[in-house]
This record gives sequence, C-alpha cells and structure tokens, in this order.
Amino acid sequence: MRIKFCGTASLTDMQCAVDAGCDAVGFIMGVTYRSADVVTPAEAADMIRHLPPFIEPVAVTHLQETTDLVRLAKDSHCTTLQVQNTVEPSELSAIRGALPYVKIVKAVHVTDESAIATAELYEPYADALILDSRTEERIGGTGIPHDWNISAKIVANSTIPVILAGGLTPENVREAVRKVRPYGVDVHTGIKKDGLRNPEKTLAFAREAQNALPNSGNKRSAGKIRSGSEFARIR
Repeated sequence: MRIKFCGTASLTDMQCAVDAGCDAVGFIMGVTYRSADVVTPAEAADMIRHLPPFIEPVAVTHLQETTDLVRLAKDSHCTTLQVQNTVEPSELSAIRGALPYVKIVKAVHVTDESAIATAELYEPYADALILDSRTEERIGGTGIPHDWNISAKIVANSTIPVILAGGLTPENVREAVRKVRPYGVDVHTGIKKDGLRNPEKTLAFAREAQNALPNSGNKRSAGKIRSGSEFARIR
C-alpha cells in the first residue's frame, strides 16, 4: 500500500513523513480555493533538496492553465503533478508533452455517482487518479470522507492506479482500504494535532494502512501498467 502525506510545509513535516515510511510527500502550491499549509515553488524546491532517494515529491495545485502547471512543476522540482482542479483532458496531454518525465495524477471529486464517468473521462490521459472529497470552499484537505462504495467501483474498473483520499485518519484508513482496495492512500488533515503534522498520528496512519489487508504486512501492490498500444493511443 503506497502512502502519500500531503500538506508538507516544513522540513519538520517532511522528516515526520519520512520517518513514517512514506512513498510520497505532497506540496500544496498555486491555490485558488481555501487551503492550508500552502508553500511557494521555491520553498518546495528547497525542501526537496533534503528529500531522501526513492520518495516522490508531488506538486498539488488548483491551477488550471497548462503554462502555469508546467511552470509550477519545473520551478518546484516536483516529479509528480497532482491536478486538483478541473482541466480539459487534452490539457493533460499538453502537459505530458512539455514534461515527459513528470507523472500526472488527476483528482476526481467523489460527490455522487457521476464521479465514475469523470474517472473514465480522465483515465486515458493520466498516470493515476486520486479520489477526493470537496466542498464549495475546498477542493482538497476537507477532512470529510466521501462514499467509499462509489470509490470502490472506480477502482474495480480502472486500468490505471487509483489513490484514495478525503477524510482519512488513523482510525478509518484500515476500513477504507479494505472497502476500496486502492493502489495507495493520501492524507493531510487526518494526521494533524493542534494544526500541525503529528508524529504519533502519522506513524499510526502508516501502520494501519500497511496492515489493512489480511496477510499483507508491508507488501506493496504492483499497480496496473498500461500496454504499449494504450500509451500510443493517448500520446
């Protein structure tokens, strides 16, 4: 089970995530909705210089224009771009052309069963999907779970990795993983205490996520790999 800790705003946050055995750390930049733990691309780049090998830095952003998204990834030195807002699928292809070394993760907000069609729309253009919750004010970091039954349907039918987010905590992530069977999980507010990333909650989240599936221990899902013909179709 892959784990991303989002909302990394300091070296202390980052070390907390690394100590818990994360696979990725998210840096929230370029926001147009209400958000917490926002950093600049320069601040993210400075932190990434201290990131150990084999941990993925992820740019999480609300930006929508292709040129802005490309610039953000370049300036922050992130190697994964998480597009949290609405963009045309063709724009993801344009980003891939400009940044062939960057993985693209597209957020799908699970508000009702229409999310299934949205996931199918973006699937050919993204490297992974992330299923999140939203409100009028926030398009991420809501702390509110969504309907995992819908998320489970998306995972079951997807040909690319699907990451589960939205209101996950150390207390509910085990149930969520068993219900949805995602490629990975993503958490932000659920590992905070008094507004800060908490080492105990972060460790507890990682432990619960990794041990959610019977006999899984620390085994990792291999995910799904597209065939060459599928890549040729979308590029």
